[in-house]
Amino acid sequence: MLVIAVETVPDGHVRWAGRRHDDDRPDASSGASPSELFDAVFHALHDGEQVALGFDCALTIPLPPDQDPPTAPAASRPGLAELGYLLGELGNWRPWTTVSTSLARWKANTSILVWQAVPAPGANAVTASAAADSFFRELPVATKPAQEAEPAGTVVNLAAAAARRAGLFVDPSELSQPTVSITVTSG
Repeated sequence: MLVIAVETVPDGHVRWAGRRHDDDRPDASSGASPSELFDAVFHALHDGEQVALGFDCALTIPLPPDQDPPTAPAASRPGLAELGYLLGELGNWRPWTTVSTSLARWKANTSILVWQAVPAPGANAVTASAAADSFFRELPVATKPAQEAEPAGTVVNLAAAAARRAGLFVDPSELSQPTVSITVTSG
């Protein structure tokens, strides 16, 4: 398993850090470009590994009942643009890739999990390496049976929508369900 967390930086670009389940080194792999991110994900999938991609931006947004789903403006925000690029490239080179935003579905049979990295209470920002570490710390707890939280109202799952737009398989029910989120702690 390869866990990668993507951090948006003030200039609108991203940097990412990741590590495999059997590697305790911080930032075992890292980069600052969407093409480097694609290479890391592509090679992990090619080697038969599952990939968990965390983003520090909102991946689920509420939808007022009287409005249509968001289109281009949401997809062009920092973080989402890079997610769209990555999934688009995977759609070109690995169109059979399955994407999920549900931890249970990902563990069962999915290639890529897209999750949201949420700052801990009182924290301002999320660093990529801390987010990847937090995913590994919370994964054992998250694997225990738990009741899913009911979303408050209608939501649009931007990560699932990006996967569909890229031509990758994602369960259609995920389009209206929140993404899994991991609270990022420093240690």
